[in-house]
Amino acid sequence: MECQRADGLLQALSQGDWRHLAPMLLPLALLPVLLHALSRLGGWAALAERYPATGEAPRPRCRFGHAIFRRWCGYNGCLIVSADQTGLSLSLWPVFSIGHAPIFIPWSEVREIRRVAMWGRPIYRIITARAPEVDFALHGRAWEFIRPHVEAAGVKVIG
Repeated sequence: MECQRADGLLQALSQGDWRHLAPMLLPLALLPVLLHALSRLGGWAALAERYPATGEAPRPRCRFGHAIFRRWCGYNGCLIVSADQTGLSLSLWPVFSIGHAPIFIPWSEVREIRRVAMWGRPIYRIITARAPEVDFALHGRAWEFIRPHVEAAGVKVIG
């Protein structure tokens, strides 16, 4: 039975009838639009415009990091975080990076990091000099990964 359906689909496609693929292709076609919109609405694009990454991010990297922008736009498990003595680097997995340019924030540009609770768990809001209106925070393993660099840079953590 399944083979007959597959044969019928292949025959329809070979005759130029692409209606059957629309339900599968539509989400793929909308993905770039959605990712670009999330970047703009969530604040990633504003942060990337003010803090563009100019080189390769330092190693090692935390590849399954978590961040939240504007308290609703979560980058859960697709965030790549790295840090060294000069600053913090943020990027996304390539498949999700459409509209999300890599970010590099020098530690000298971080005004404060504030520990707050969200959904009963601690998150660390990072406030920058050139983009103070962009509300973003790291949590979980992303925060634990950068904590030693934050401390070494002497950035104030409140709370």
